[in-house]
Amino acid sequence: MLAILSAVARLIGIGGILFIGLLLYEEGIPGAHRIPFLTGIPIIGDLTAGRVHTYAAQQVTLATSNMVTKFERDTIASQLAEMERQRNAATQATEEHRRRLVAAEAAEQTAKDTLENEIQSYELQLSEKNRACAVTAADRQWLLRH
Repeated sequence: MLAILSAVARLIGIGGILFIGLLLYEEGIPGAHRIPFLTGIPIIGDLTAGRVHTYAAQQVTLATSNMVTKFERDTIASQLAEMERQRNAATQATEEHRRRLVAAEAAEQTAKDTLENEIQSYELQLSEKNRACAVTAADRQWLLRH
């Protein structure tokens, strides 16, 4: 194996070896980026994955780091729907309370009016009874004569 590499090195020269080395450094070894532990090693990772792939992965990570995931979007949508349901329930409860308040005020006013009418009729009856029992001037003269 070493004999083959030294024969290729003599054939293409130092410039060819540098060219192939830089090409491997930039593009990486085909298929080696799929091995997870190799890409985690700093220099070996650049050689196996290539700087192009590493740079592209970094750019994708930067671009998607601020994006909302589908799970987060679904969670936010369900929270929004729950808040909307609670708002509608609160609005409905408020309207029901207002209707009951108006009905209670109307019933109270009716009860007050009925009570006032009864009080007035009772006072009228008392004044008529007192009028019947009141001593008039004619009654006084009769009492004085007898």
